Amino acid sequence: MTQLASRTSSPTLDDRFLLVEAIGRGGHGRVYRAYDRVERREVAIKVVPRDPDDPTRPPSEGEFAAWIRLRHPNVVRAYELGYARTGPLPRGSAYLVLELVRGVPVHRALAPGRIPGAVLEEVARRALRALDHVHRASLVHRDLKPGNVLVTPSRRGCGRLKLTDFGLASQTGQASEPGRVSGSLPYLSPESILGEALDGRADLYGLGILLYFLASGRLPLSARAPEHWLRWHLDGPPVDLARAGTPASPRLSAVVSRLTSRDRDARYPTAAEALSALGPAGPPGPASASASLPAGERAALRFAIDAARRGERRALRCPARPGAERAVRHELQAATAALDVSLARIARQPAARYANLDRVVLRLLLERGRGVEALVARHHLHRGLPLSLLGGVPVWDRLDRDEGAARGPGTLPVVARGVAEFLLDASRRRALAVLVERSALSDPLAASVTDYLARAIAVSPGPREGAAGLLLVSPDVTCGRSRRPRTPST
Repeated sequence: MTQLASRTSSPTLDDRFLLVEAIGRGGHGRVYRAYDRVERREVAIKVVPRDPDDPTRPPSEGEFAAWIRLRHPNVVRAYELGYARTGPLPRGSAYLVLELVRGVPVHRALAPGRIPGAVLEEVARRALRALDHVHRASLVHRDLKPGNVLVTPSRRGCGRLKLTDFGLASQTGQASEPGRVSGSLPYLSPESILGEALDGRADLYGLGILLYFLASGRLPLSARAPEHWLRWHLDGPPVDLARAGTPASPRLSAVVSRLTSRDRDARYPTAAEALSALGPAGPPGPASASASLPAGERAALRFAIDAARRGERRALRCPARPGAERAVRHELQAATAALDVSLARIARQPAARYANLDRVVLRLLLERGRGVEALVARHHLHRGLPLSLLGGVPVWDRLDRDEGAARGPGTLPVVARGVAEFLLDASRRRALAVLVERSALSDPLAASVTDYLARAIAVSPGPREGAAGLLLVSPDVTCGRSRRPRTPST
Protein backbone atom coordinates (compact mmCIF):
# COMPACT_ATOMS: atom_id res chain seq x y z
CA MET A 1 0.00 0.00 0.00
CA THR A 2 1.34 3.46 -0.72
CA GLN A 3 2.51 5.58 2.16
CA LEU A 4 -0.15 8.14 1.33
CA ALA A 5 -2.98 5.61 1.51
CA SER A 6 -1.82 4.17 4.82
CA ARG A 7 -2.17 7.50 6.59
CA THR A 8 -5.80 8.09 5.77
CA SER A 9 -9.14 6.41 6.20
CA SER A 10 -10.06 6.79 2.54
CA PRO A 11 -8.09 7.28 -0.67
CA THR A 12 -10.97 9.26 -2.26
CA LEU A 13 -9.93 12.81 -3.20
CA ASP A 14 -12.75 15.37 -3.26
CA ASP A 15 -15.32 12.54 -3.43
CA ARG A 16 -14.26 11.90 -7.02
CA PHE A 17 -10.72 10.59 -7.49
CA LEU A 18 -9.73 7.23 -5.98
CA LEU A 19 -5.97 7.32 -5.46
CA VAL A 20 -4.68 3.86 -6.31
CA GLU A 21 -0.88 3.95 -6.20
CA ALA A 22 2.11 6.26 -6.36
CA ILE A 23 3.72 6.13 -9.81
CA GLY A 24 6.18 9.01 -9.73
CA ARG A 25 8.11 11.35 -7.51
CA GLY A 26 10.32 14.30 -8.38
CA GLY A 27 11.35 17.82 -7.56
CA HIS A 28 8.04 19.18 -8.79
CA GLY A 29 5.69 16.94 -6.82
CA ARG A 30 4.34 13.40 -6.58
CA VAL A 31 2.20 11.63 -9.14
CA TYR A 32 -0.50 9.05 -8.35
CA ARG A 33 -2.58 6.77 -10.50
CA ALA A 34 -6.24 7.38 -9.75
CA TYR A 35 -9.73 6.51 -10.96
CA ASP A 36 -12.06 9.36 -11.94
CA ARG A 37 -15.55 8.34 -10.82
CA VAL A 38 -17.22 11.11 -12.85
CA GLU A 39 -15.54 10.49 -16.21
CA ARG A 40 -15.10 6.76 -15.46
CA ARG A 41 -11.48 6.65 -16.54
CA GLU A 42 -8.05 6.25 -15.00
CA VAL A 43 -6.05 9.45 -14.67
CA ALA A 44 -2.80 10.68 -13.18
CA ILE A 45 -2.98 13.07 -10.22
CA LYS A 46 0.07 15.31 -9.89
CA VAL A 47 0.34 16.95 -6.46
CA VAL A 48 2.33 20.17 -6.77
CA PRO A 49 4.13 21.72 -3.78
CA ARG A 50 3.97 25.43 -3.12
CA ASP A 51 6.70 27.76 -4.34
CA PRO A 52 9.13 28.16 -1.40
CA ASP A 53 9.94 31.69 -2.59
CA ASP A 54 6.27 32.71 -2.60
CA PRO A 55 4.15 30.39 -0.36
CA THR A 56 1.03 32.54 -0.92
CA ARG A 57 1.06 31.99 -4.67
CA PRO A 58 -1.16 29.13 -5.93
CA PRO A 59 1.42 26.57 -7.04
CA SER A 60 -0.12 25.08 -10.17
CA GLU A 61 -2.02 27.82 -11.96
CA GLY A 62 0.83 28.86 -14.22
CA GLU A 63 1.69 25.29 -15.12
CA PHE A 64 -1.93 24.38 -15.77
CA ALA A 65 -2.59 27.50 -17.86
CA ALA A 66 0.31 26.50 -20.10
CA TRP A 67 -0.45 22.79 -20.18
CA ILE A 68 -4.21 22.95 -20.81
CA ARG A 69 -3.62 24.63 -24.17
CA LEU A 70 -1.69 21.69 -25.55
CA ARG A 71 -3.50 19.00 -27.56
CA HIS A 72 -1.12 16.67 -29.37
CA PRO A 73 -0.63 12.88 -29.57
CA ASN A 74 2.94 13.25 -28.29
CA VAL A 75 2.10 15.51 -25.33
CA VAL A 76 0.45 14.32 -22.10
CA ARG A 77 -3.00 15.94 -21.78
CA ALA A 78 -3.88 18.15 -18.81
CA TYR A 79 -7.58 17.92 -17.92
CA GLU A 80 -8.14 20.20 -14.93
CA LEU A 81 -6.70 21.90 -11.85
CA GLY A 82 -8.08 21.27 -8.36
CA TYR A 83 -7.47 22.16 -4.73
CA ALA A 84 -8.04 19.41 -2.18
CA ARG A 85 -11.11 19.83 0.03
CA THR A 86 -11.54 16.28 1.35
CA GLY A 87 -9.58 13.05 1.15
CA PRO A 88 -5.99 11.98 1.67
CA LEU A 89 -4.21 15.23 0.68
CA PRO A 90 -3.74 18.16 3.06
CA ARG A 91 -6.59 20.63 2.65
CA GLY A 92 -5.80 23.23 0.00
CA SER A 93 -3.17 21.12 -1.76
CA ALA A 94 -3.08 21.88 -5.48
CA TYR A 95 -3.22 19.01 -7.92
CA LEU A 96 -3.35 18.57 -11.66
CA VAL A 97 -5.54 15.93 -13.30
CA LEU A 98 -3.59 14.51 -16.23
CA GLU A 99 -3.85 11.85 -18.89
CA LEU A 100 -2.58 8.54 -17.55
CA VAL A 101 0.25 7.24 -19.72
CA ARG A 102 1.25 3.62 -19.22
CA GLY A 103 4.84 4.33 -20.08
CA VAL A 104 8.23 4.74 -18.48
CA PRO A 105 11.03 7.29 -18.99
CA VAL A 106 12.70 6.83 -22.35
CA HIS A 107 16.00 5.67 -20.85
CA ARG A 108 14.16 2.83 -19.08
CA ALA A 109 11.95 1.86 -22.01
CA LEU A 110 14.96 1.65 -24.32
CA ALA A 111 18.58 0.68 -23.65
CA PRO A 112 20.86 3.73 -24.08
CA GLY A 113 23.91 2.83 -26.13
CA ARG A 114 22.21 -0.20 -27.70
CA ILE A 115 19.25 1.39 -29.47
CA PRO A 116 19.03 0.63 -33.21
CA GLY A 117 19.58 3.62 -35.47
CA ALA A 118 16.05 3.53 -36.92
CA VAL A 119 14.53 3.56 -33.42
CA LEU A 120 16.74 6.49 -32.39
CA GLU A 121 15.48 8.46 -35.37
CA GLU A 122 11.88 7.64 -34.54
CA VAL A 123 12.37 8.89 -30.97
CA ALA A 124 13.83 12.10 -32.39
CA ARG A 125 10.92 12.57 -34.81
CA ARG A 126 8.23 12.11 -32.18
CA ALA A 127 9.99 14.37 -29.69
CA LEU A 128 10.40 17.05 -32.38
CA ARG A 129 6.71 16.83 -33.27
CA ALA A 130 5.83 17.36 -29.61
CA LEU A 131 8.19 20.33 -29.32
CA ASP A 132 6.87 21.86 -32.53
CA HIS A 133 3.37 21.84 -31.03
CA VAL A 134 4.61 23.29 -27.72
CA HIS A 135 6.57 26.05 -29.43
CA ARG A 136 3.67 26.97 -31.72
CA ALA A 137 1.71 27.61 -28.52
CA SER A 138 4.40 30.19 -27.59
CA LEU A 139 5.75 27.98 -24.80
CA VAL A 140 9.22 26.75 -23.89
CA HIS A 141 9.31 23.47 -21.95
CA ARG A 142 12.67 24.25 -20.28
CA ASP A 143 13.16 20.78 -18.78
CA LEU A 144 13.96 18.32 -21.57
CA LYS A 145 15.46 15.26 -19.89
CA PRO A 146 14.88 11.47 -20.00
CA GLY A 147 12.42 11.46 -17.10
CA ASN A 148 10.10 13.87 -18.92
CA VAL A 149 9.91 11.82 -22.12
CA LEU A 150 7.66 8.82 -21.54
CA VAL A 151 7.60 5.81 -23.86
CA THR A 152 5.16 2.92 -23.69
CA PRO A 153 6.78 -0.55 -23.84
CA SER A 154 6.96 -2.16 -27.26
CA ARG A 155 8.41 -5.43 -28.49
CA ARG A 156 9.70 -3.78 -31.65
CA GLY A 157 10.99 -0.27 -32.02
CA CYS A 158 9.65 2.73 -30.15
CA GLY A 159 6.25 2.65 -28.47
CA ARG A 160 4.08 5.74 -28.04
CA LEU A 161 6.11 8.76 -26.92
CA LYS A 162 4.70 11.50 -24.69
CA LEU A 163 6.32 14.71 -23.46
CA THR A 164 5.29 15.51 -19.88
CA ASP A 165 5.93 17.76 -16.85
CA PHE A 166 5.47 21.42 -17.74
CA GLY A 167 6.33 22.60 -14.22
CA LEU A 168 9.10 24.84 -15.55
CA ALA A 169 7.41 25.89 -18.80
CA SER A 170 7.45 29.58 -19.62
CA GLN A 171 6.25 31.91 -22.32
CA THR A 172 8.52 32.39 -25.31
CA GLY A 173 10.71 35.44 -24.78
CA GLN A 174 10.67 35.22 -21.00
CA ALA A 175 14.03 35.43 -19.22
CA SER A 176 14.98 33.90 -15.90
CA GLU A 177 16.88 35.69 -13.21
CA PRO A 178 20.63 35.67 -14.02
CA GLY A 179 22.46 33.20 -11.81
CA ARG A 180 19.31 31.22 -10.99
CA VAL A 181 19.38 27.93 -12.86
CA SER A 182 16.18 25.88 -13.28
CA GLY A 183 16.16 22.47 -14.89
CA SER A 184 18.47 19.48 -15.09
CA LEU A 185 22.12 20.53 -15.40
CA PRO A 186 23.23 18.14 -18.21
CA TYR A 187 20.44 19.39 -20.50
CA LEU A 188 20.54 23.16 -19.83
CA SER A 189 21.04 25.46 -22.80
CA PRO A 190 23.77 28.13 -22.61
CA GLU A 191 21.22 30.96 -22.88
CA SER A 192 19.23 29.65 -19.90
CA ILE A 193 22.42 29.67 -17.80
CA LEU A 194 23.10 33.28 -18.82
CA GLY A 195 19.56 34.39 -17.95
CA GLU A 196 18.71 35.42 -21.52
CA ALA A 197 15.22 35.44 -23.01
CA LEU A 198 14.34 31.91 -24.10
CA ASP A 199 12.64 30.49 -27.15
CA GLY A 200 12.16 26.99 -28.56
CA ARG A 201 15.82 26.66 -29.45
CA ALA A 202 16.58 26.12 -25.74
CA ASP A 203 14.45 22.93 -25.87
CA LEU A 204 16.18 21.84 -29.08
CA TYR A 205 19.53 22.03 -27.29
CA GLY A 206 18.25 19.84 -24.46
CA LEU A 207 16.84 17.35 -26.96
CA GLY A 208 20.22 17.16 -28.70
CA ILE A 209 21.94 16.23 -25.42
CA LEU A 210 19.21 13.68 -24.71
CA LEU A 211 19.64 12.06 -28.14
CA TYR A 212 23.40 11.89 -27.59
CA PHE A 213 22.80 10.10 -24.27
CA LEU A 214 20.36 7.62 -25.82
CA ALA A 215 22.67 6.89 -28.75
CA SER A 216 25.92 6.55 -26.82
CA GLY A 217 24.77 5.40 -23.38
CA ARG A 218 26.65 8.24 -21.69
CA LEU A 219 26.50 12.00 -21.34
CA PRO A 220 28.93 14.14 -23.34
CA LEU A 221 30.67 15.19 -20.11
CA SER A 222 31.59 12.81 -17.26
CA ALA A 223 31.38 15.25 -14.36
CA ARG A 224 29.20 15.72 -11.30
CA ALA A 225 30.24 19.14 -10.05
CA PRO A 226 27.72 21.79 -11.21
CA GLU A 227 30.45 24.28 -12.06
CA HIS A 228 32.00 21.82 -14.53
CA TRP A 229 28.69 21.39 -16.31
CA LEU A 230 28.02 25.14 -16.44
CA ARG A 231 31.46 25.78 -17.93
CA TRP A 232 31.06 22.95 -20.44
CA HIS A 233 27.69 24.26 -21.68
CA LEU A 234 29.16 27.71 -22.22
CA ASP A 235 32.47 26.93 -23.92
CA GLY A 236 32.96 23.15 -24.09
CA PRO A 237 33.95 21.20 -27.22
CA PRO A 238 31.31 20.45 -29.87
CA VAL A 239 29.08 17.42 -29.36
CA ASP A 240 30.15 14.86 -31.96
CA LEU A 241 27.91 11.82 -32.12
CA ALA A 242 29.69 10.51 -35.19
CA ARG A 243 32.86 9.88 -33.16
CA ALA A 244 31.12 8.27 -30.20
CA GLY A 245 30.91 4.80 -31.78
CA THR A 246 27.11 4.64 -31.85
CA PRO A 247 24.55 3.07 -34.20
CA ALA A 248 23.28 6.55 -35.12
CA SER A 249 23.00 7.30 -38.82
CA PRO A 250 25.09 10.11 -40.37
CA ARG A 251 22.00 12.28 -40.76
CA LEU A 252 21.02 11.88 -37.09
CA SER A 253 24.61 12.68 -36.07
CA ALA A 254 24.47 15.85 -38.18
CA VAL A 255 21.13 16.85 -36.64
CA VAL A 256 22.43 16.31 -33.09
CA SER A 257 25.54 18.37 -33.82
CA ARG A 258 23.44 21.30 -34.97
CA LEU A 259 20.89 20.95 -32.14
CA THR A 260 23.69 21.21 -29.56
CA SER A 261 25.47 24.23 -31.00
CA ARG A 262 26.41 26.67 -28.22
CA ASP A 263 25.37 29.54 -30.49
CA ARG A 264 21.60 29.31 -30.66
CA ASP A 265 21.54 31.16 -33.99
CA ALA A 266 23.46 28.20 -35.43
CA ARG A 267 20.78 25.74 -34.32
CA TYR A 268 17.66 24.97 -36.30
CA PRO A 269 15.27 27.94 -36.02
CA THR A 270 12.33 25.64 -35.22
CA ALA A 271 11.57 22.04 -34.32
CA ALA A 272 9.76 21.70 -37.66
CA GLU A 273 12.98 22.51 -39.54
CA ALA A 274 14.93 20.01 -37.46
CA LEU A 275 12.27 17.41 -38.25
CA SER A 276 12.54 18.20 -41.94
CA ALA A 277 16.34 17.80 -41.79
CA LEU A 278 15.91 14.38 -40.18
CA GLY A 279 13.84 13.24 -43.13
CA PRO A 280 10.94 10.77 -43.32
CA ALA A 281 10.86 7.41 -41.59
CA GLY A 282 11.59 4.25 -43.53
CA PRO A 283 8.84 1.93 -44.79
CA PRO A 284 6.86 0.10 -42.07
CA GLY A 285 7.78 -3.46 -41.21
CA PRO A 286 5.67 -6.46 -42.21
CA ALA A 287 4.00 -6.66 -38.78
CA SER A 288 2.14 -3.41 -39.42
CA ALA A 289 0.88 -4.40 -42.85
CA SER A 290 -2.58 -5.44 -41.64
CA ALA A 291 -4.29 -2.48 -40.01
CA SER A 292 -7.90 -3.60 -40.45
CA LEU A 293 -9.92 -6.79 -40.53
CA PRO A 294 -11.44 -8.25 -43.70
CA ALA A 295 -15.15 -7.58 -44.00
CA GLY A 296 -16.17 -11.13 -43.04
CA GLU A 297 -14.07 -11.20 -39.86
CA ARG A 298 -15.28 -7.73 -38.88
CA ALA A 299 -18.89 -8.83 -39.31
CA ALA A 300 -18.32 -11.98 -37.20
CA LEU A 301 -16.85 -9.86 -34.43
CA ARG A 302 -19.72 -7.38 -34.53
CA PHE A 303 -22.31 -10.19 -34.44
CA ALA A 304 -20.55 -11.73 -31.43
CA ILE A 305 -20.58 -8.39 -29.57
CA ASP A 306 -24.27 -7.98 -30.33
CA ALA A 307 -24.93 -11.51 -29.04
CA ALA A 308 -23.16 -10.60 -25.76
CA ARG A 309 -25.47 -7.61 -25.43
CA ARG A 310 -28.42 -10.01 -25.69
CA GLY A 311 -27.12 -12.19 -22.86
CA GLU A 312 -25.18 -14.84 -24.77
CA ARG A 313 -21.66 -16.05 -24.12
CA ARG A 314 -19.43 -16.34 -27.15
CA ALA A 315 -15.79 -17.30 -27.75
CA LEU A 316 -13.83 -16.34 -30.86
CA ARG A 317 -10.31 -17.25 -31.92
CA CYS A 318 -8.06 -14.44 -33.06
CA PRO A 319 -6.47 -15.16 -36.47
CA ALA A 320 -2.79 -16.09 -36.26
CA ARG A 321 -1.56 -14.01 -39.23
CA PRO A 322 0.73 -11.01 -38.62
CA GLY A 323 -1.09 -7.83 -37.62
CA ALA A 324 -4.41 -9.59 -36.95
CA GLU A 325 -4.27 -9.19 -33.17
CA ARG A 326 -3.74 -5.45 -33.48
CA ALA A 327 -6.58 -5.17 -36.00
CA VAL A 328 -8.94 -7.15 -33.73
CA ARG A 329 -8.00 -4.91 -30.79
CA HIS A 330 -8.77 -1.74 -32.75
CA GLU A 331 -12.09 -3.14 -33.99
CA LEU A 332 -13.07 -4.23 -30.47
CA GLN A 333 -12.19 -0.84 -29.00
CA ALA A 334 -14.34 0.98 -31.55
CA ALA A 335 -17.28 -1.44 -31.40
CA THR A 336 -17.50 -1.77 -27.61
CA ALA A 337 -17.34 2.03 -27.17
CA ALA A 338 -20.16 2.52 -29.67
CA LEU A 339 -22.38 -0.23 -28.20
CA ASP A 340 -21.82 0.46 -24.47
CA VAL A 341 -20.03 -2.83 -23.88
CA SER A 342 -17.22 -2.98 -21.33
CA LEU A 343 -13.84 -4.07 -22.71
CA ALA A 344 -11.18 -5.88 -20.66
CA ARG A 345 -7.84 -6.25 -22.42
CA ILE A 346 -5.56 -8.85 -20.83
CA ALA A 347 -1.97 -8.43 -21.98
CA ARG A 348 1.59 -8.51 -20.71
CA GLN A 349 3.92 -5.64 -21.51
CA PRO A 350 7.50 -6.59 -22.48
CA ALA A 351 9.01 -5.20 -19.28
CA ALA A 352 6.35 -6.71 -17.00
CA ARG A 353 6.67 -10.02 -15.20
CA TYR A 354 2.97 -10.87 -15.28
CA ALA A 355 -0.13 -9.99 -17.28
CA ASN A 356 -2.24 -7.00 -16.26
CA LEU A 357 -5.03 -8.96 -14.54
CA ASP A 358 -4.68 -6.70 -11.51
CA ARG A 359 -5.55 -3.58 -13.53
CA VAL A 360 -8.45 -5.31 -15.29
CA VAL A 361 -9.98 -6.51 -12.01
CA LEU A 362 -9.45 -3.16 -10.29
CA ARG A 363 -11.19 -1.21 -13.05
CA LEU A 364 -14.20 -3.53 -12.97
CA LEU A 365 -14.36 -3.32 -9.17
CA LEU A 366 -14.32 0.48 -9.31
CA GLU A 367 -17.05 0.50 -11.95
CA ARG A 368 -19.15 -1.75 -9.70
CA GLY A 369 -19.14 0.83 -6.91
CA ARG A 370 -21.17 -0.87 -4.16
CA GLY A 371 -20.68 -4.32 -2.72
CA VAL A 372 -16.97 -4.45 -3.49
CA GLU A 373 -16.11 -6.11 -0.16
CA ALA A 374 -18.51 -8.98 -0.85
CA LEU A 375 -17.13 -9.48 -4.37
CA VAL A 376 -13.53 -9.60 -3.16
CA ALA A 377 -14.43 -12.13 -0.46
CA ARG A 378 -16.69 -14.27 -2.67
CA HIS A 379 -14.12 -14.69 -5.44
CA HIS A 380 -11.02 -14.76 -3.20
CA LEU A 381 -9.51 -11.92 -5.23
CA HIS A 382 -7.15 -10.94 -2.43
CA ARG A 383 -5.40 -14.32 -2.76
CA GLY A 384 -4.25 -13.75 -6.32
CA LEU A 385 -3.89 -9.99 -6.66
CA PRO A 386 -2.03 -7.34 -4.63
CA LEU A 387 -5.37 -6.09 -3.42
CA SER A 388 -6.61 -4.68 -0.11
CA LEU A 389 -9.69 -2.73 0.92
CA LEU A 390 -9.32 0.68 2.53
CA GLY A 391 -12.51 2.41 3.57
CA GLY A 392 -14.43 0.03 1.33
CA VAL A 393 -12.32 1.02 -1.68
CA PRO A 394 -9.86 -1.38 -3.39
CA VAL A 395 -6.21 -0.26 -3.34
CA TRP A 396 -2.91 -1.94 -4.12
CA ASP A 397 -0.96 -3.54 -1.30
CA ARG A 398 2.18 -4.80 -2.98
CA LEU A 399 4.13 -4.81 0.28
CA ASP A 400 2.07 -7.60 1.84
CA ARG A 401 1.18 -9.63 -1.25
CA ASP A 402 3.40 -12.09 -3.10
CA GLU A 403 2.11 -12.13 -6.67
CA GLY A 404 4.32 -15.10 -7.53
CA ALA A 405 2.70 -17.22 -4.82
CA ALA A 406 -0.65 -16.96 -6.61
CA ARG A 407 0.89 -18.84 -9.52
CA GLY A 408 2.15 -21.78 -7.50
CA PRO A 409 0.74 -25.26 -8.18
CA GLY A 410 -1.25 -25.29 -4.95
CA THR A 411 -2.96 -21.91 -5.35
CA LEU A 412 -3.15 -21.35 -9.12
CA PRO A 413 -6.41 -23.31 -9.73
CA VAL A 414 -8.23 -21.53 -6.89
CA VAL A 415 -6.99 -18.08 -7.84
CA ALA A 416 -7.70 -18.59 -11.56
CA ARG A 417 -11.22 -19.80 -10.84
CA GLY A 418 -11.87 -16.82 -8.58
CA VAL A 419 -10.71 -14.26 -11.16
CA ALA A 420 -12.63 -15.99 -13.98
CA GLU A 421 -15.84 -16.18 -11.95
CA PHE A 422 -15.44 -12.51 -11.06
CA LEU A 423 -15.28 -11.70 -14.80
CA LEU A 424 -18.36 -13.82 -15.42
CA ASP A 425 -20.11 -12.06 -12.54
CA ALA A 426 -19.19 -8.65 -14.00
CA SER A 427 -20.59 -9.66 -17.39
CA ARG A 428 -24.02 -10.37 -15.89
CA ARG A 429 -24.52 -6.70 -15.06
CA ARG A 430 -23.04 -5.19 -18.19
CA ALA A 431 -22.00 -6.94 -21.39
CA LEU A 432 -18.27 -7.60 -21.27
CA ALA A 433 -15.76 -8.33 -24.03
CA VAL A 434 -12.51 -9.93 -22.84
CA LEU A 435 -9.60 -9.71 -25.26
CA VAL A 436 -6.70 -12.00 -24.30
CA GLU A 437 -3.57 -11.13 -26.22
CA ARG A 438 -0.95 -13.73 -27.04
CA SER A 439 1.58 -12.02 -24.78
CA ALA A 440 -0.62 -12.66 -21.73
CA LEU A 441 -0.56 -16.43 -22.11
CA SER A 442 3.05 -16.59 -20.90
CA ASP A 443 1.60 -15.76 -17.47
CA PRO A 444 0.21 -19.04 -16.06
CA LEU A 445 -2.53 -17.22 -14.15
CA ALA A 446 -3.80 -15.40 -17.24
CA ALA A 447 -3.62 -18.61 -19.25
CA SER A 448 -5.62 -20.51 -16.61
CA VAL A 449 -8.23 -17.74 -16.37
CA THR A 450 -8.63 -17.85 -20.18
CA ASP A 451 -9.01 -21.61 -20.08
CA TYR A 452 -11.66 -21.41 -17.35
CA LEU A 453 -13.65 -18.75 -19.26
CA ALA A 454 -13.58 -20.82 -22.46
CA ARG A 455 -14.89 -23.89 -20.59
CA ALA A 456 -17.65 -21.86 -18.92
CA ILE A 457 -18.75 -20.52 -22.31
CA ALA A 458 -18.79 -23.99 -23.84
CA VAL A 459 -20.90 -25.39 -20.98
CA SER A 460 -23.38 -22.48 -20.74
CA PRO A 461 -23.51 -20.31 -23.87
CA GLY A 462 -26.85 -18.69 -22.96
CA PRO A 463 -28.77 -16.53 -23.56
CA ARG A 464 -29.83 -15.82 -20.00
CA GLU A 465 -33.05 -13.97 -19.23
CA GLY A 466 -32.49 -10.43 -17.97
CA ALA A 467 -28.69 -10.70 -17.92
CA ALA A 468 -25.90 -9.36 -20.09
CA GLY A 469 -23.36 -11.61 -21.75
CA LEU A 470 -19.68 -12.23 -22.36
CA LEU A 471 -17.44 -12.34 -25.43
CA LEU A 472 -14.01 -13.96 -25.13
CA VAL A 473 -11.51 -13.30 -27.91
CA SER A 474 -8.23 -15.18 -27.50
CA PRO A 475 -5.47 -16.89 -29.53
CA ASP A 476 -5.99 -20.46 -30.66
CA VAL A 477 -3.38 -21.98 -28.38
CA THR A 478 -3.30 -24.50 -25.57
CA CYS A 479 -3.90 -23.02 -22.13
CA GLY A 480 -3.24 -24.85 -18.88
CA ARG A 481 -3.36 -28.65 -19.28
CA SER A 482 -5.98 -28.98 -21.95
CA ARG A 483 -6.95 -27.38 -25.19
CA ARG A 484 -9.89 -25.02 -25.13
CA PRO A 485 -12.99 -26.08 -27.05
CA ARG A 486 -12.98 -25.23 -30.71
CA THR A 487 -14.88 -22.02 -31.39
CA PRO A 488 -15.73 -20.15 -34.59
CA SER A 489 -12.89 -17.97 -35.82
CA THR A 490 -13.26 -14.25 -36.40
